[in-house]
Amino acid sequence: MHALLLLALAVPAAGPDPNAVRRHGPGYRYPQAGWVVLHIEGKPYDRGFQHGSLLSGEIADYVKNLAAQGSKTDPASAWKLTRTLVNAVFLRKFDRELLDEMQGIADGAAAGGAKFDDRPVDLLDVVCVNVQMEYETLDSGLNALPTGLEGLKRPKAAAQPDPVPPADHCSAFAATGPATRDGKLVIGHITMSGLANALATNVWVDVQPDTGNRVVMQGFPGAIWSAQDYYINSKGIILTETTIKQSRFNPEGTPLAGRCRRAMQYGDSIDAVVKELTSSNNGLYTNDWLLGDANTNEVASLELGTNTHKLRRSSKNDWHLAGTEGFYWGCNNTKDQAVRIDTFPGLLGRPQDLCWCPSDRDRAWLKLYTQHRGKIDADFGKLAFRTPPLAAHPSLDAKVTTSDMAKRLESHALFGPPYGRVWLASQREEDKYDSVRDFVPNDWTVLTPAAPPAGEVTKAVDLGDKLPEPFKAPHTTPAWVGTVLPKTDRDISLAAGLAAYERVVALENKVGAGEQVTLAVFRHRADYLAAKAREPEWRTGDGVADAITVELDRGRLCRMLTARGVLAHVALRKHIGSDKFVAAVDDWSRVNAGKTVTTDDFLSALGKAAVAFHADWQPPATDGRPVSVDGWVDEPEDTLVVYGTSADAVGNKAAAEAFQHGFRVRWTNITIPAVADKDVTDEQLKGKHLILIGRPAANTLSKRFASAVPATFGENSATVGGKVYAHERTAVAAAGVNPLDKRFGLVILGGLSADATYHAAVQFAGGHKGADGPPAAEVVLYPQGKAGVPVLVKREKGEAAQK
Repeated sequence: MHALLLLALAVPAAGPDPNAVRRHGPGYRYPQAGWVVLHIEGKPYDRGFQHGSLLSGEIADYVKNLAAQGSKTDPASAWKLTRTLVNAVFLRKFDRELLDEMQGIADGAAAGGAKFDDRPVDLLDVVCVNVQMEYETLDSGLNALPTGLEGLKRPKAAAQPDPVPPADHCSAFAATGPATRDGKLVIGHITMSGLANALATNVWVDVQPDTGNRVVMQGFPGAIWSAQDYYINSKGIILTETTIKQSRFNPEGTPLAGRCRRAMQYGDSIDAVVKELTSSNNGLYTNDWLLGDANTNEVASLELGTNTHKLRRSSKNDWHLAGTEGFYWGCNNTKDQAVRIDTFPGLLGRPQDLCWCPSDRDRAWLKLYTQHRGKIDADFGKLAFRTPPLAAHPSLDAKVTTSDMAKRLESHALFGPPYGRVWLASQREEDKYDSVRDFVPNDWTVLTPAAPPAGEVTKAVDLGDKLPEPFKAPHTTPAWVGTVLPKTDRDISLAAGLAAYERVVALENKVGAGEQVTLAVFRHRADYLAAKAREPEWRTGDGVADAITVELDRGRLCRMLTARGVLAHVALRKHIGSDKFVAAVDDWSRVNAGKTVTTDDFLSALGKAAVAFHADWQPPATDGRPVSVDGWVDEPEDTLVVYGTSADAVGNKAAAEAFQHGFRVRWTNITIPAVADKDVTDEQLKGKHLILIGRPAANTLSKRFASAVPATFGENSATVGGKVYAHERTAVAAAGVNPLDKRFGLVILGGLSADATYHAAVQFAGGHKGADGPPAAEVVLYPQGKAGVPVLVKREKGEAAQK
């Protein structure tokens, strides 16, 4: 067995979670390992409308993001200038079919509520997002375009700065014949980009047009082409690229976005694709294109300048270098001299170095080829794309396909940094771009064109625009006044309980008897039951504790007695009537303000009914107790984080580390230990509050203990209180009792994707990037990556308080 087989093989997903599938006519979308799989079909406008409807929110966000890249302080003005440029230079160069499709995207997005600058998204917005790569290279293309002044002697010429060198963007390879294990082709690609755009490039577009070939490609919201340049069509043609130095702009040429899409939709051979790419070329976004034909196993390299190009083909035995038979590679370094010349307006200007010299990534490709020639397969691509410098820091994905896979329109694919670490947003990026966040790696998966089973349109509540918001407690008028002092510890429940319950009654007077008041009481119920469960033996047995032991336990005791008092007051108020209770408490507290009092004094003042009720009242039992998601906070030394490795392994481990950091800097400087689910024993789980990071599909302990919490998780969805949540950025934190030690609690912190789990863990810990930590509730929802919202878990009559 060769070494590469030690790498994990991606397998096709069992099928999308039905709750996460969204549909519009024959079109649909669903999440898969960080990707958004989008299928559209039919006539141009119809398939465009499906696209726009299904990605309306993402399209609006992408337009806002690109506008903010133009100017964060005045994005509307910057976008207006972009629209004018695109209108003048690009719009009318697209053919009717693609314009129809883009008009459909715009209308579908607008119908779905997509807006920018208080107006619906329109055709020009969609054209702008599709030619972004071209208008961003326009300056360099114009600099390479002759003005007619080249070679002119200028004795008084002003000094000019050297142009900024272009950023590296991609690494790619195409192998076949003597280079591969089975003699068939293998093609792979990795994208490099700034973090501002990277997060939106996870759309796997499956276009099934009414004419031409079916095409799958990596894209972005609103894409008619793959700006990340990875395509497979139903004729078995694969197309990918790496950027090279920008050649001159041809104002008469047509946009690359249109040429690429037409090449793959209508091309049935390498020749046909090359013809489309080279015809009427505007020169912008200059690339070294790698092509493959899965039917013949031919591969090719097309270095495409504006006025010249160089085509090498395996069928011609034409390779970049002698000794690299069966292997083409690309990494932003122009190999052909004629194409390099095309990047300058002329040769009479300042002298330029036009010699080809291998870069660090060229050398890396050659080393890998030397080590694996004759054995290259899909695992070779996975190895290459996690190996620096081919996987440089700004790498955002990796894709690999083979002849057999391409014939089925399938590809291995990983979205996120493929080198196995979270790409942390810098402070500069966070300050400059509102949409930037830490970029979490996902698992390798196999993307296929298989349709999900037919079913109803999902009713998940977090797929719309109206999301639950965290409750902000209002300023309230006191329900009663007067501070009383407990005579003994026995009277803490009275004095502290009255102070705490006053806030609850005041909130009820302000907002009414709703969920927020119920959650406020839940806080005290959970506090009581948690503290009671931790009651030491010396308090419940015959032992006698010394003064220090008593004092060390006083914090737990005060929390328990305060919460017990609140629960007793809630029951007493309900028994004797709300108005009578509040009036009596107010009168008694005013008279006794500042005095030491006893519980018997208070009950006597409220009357015989109160005395009799209190004599029979019992606090809730600890069996079947509701547990709050923050029940571990007071005992971090008895808490253990267990992160999942059955899926989202890199993201879950990063989430555990982010949680550790967040809680550490929150205040305590305590690092809660973390361990992988595959490495922990039942003995280690006893005597601990457990924080299980990763939904049941991603964490074996979450799966094992799923019935302990009041939430039900699907593959990419969660159900709480009868409501379904299925947005890929949503996460749920649900609390229960540790089944192996009922003295302790557990929390399943499960995002519906690796990204969702990671960012929920950051918020859940508190103290990190402005997060507050978890609110008190059995379940906390993090909808679409937003702040945590406590959820009131409603149960049917007779249902246990805790599963």
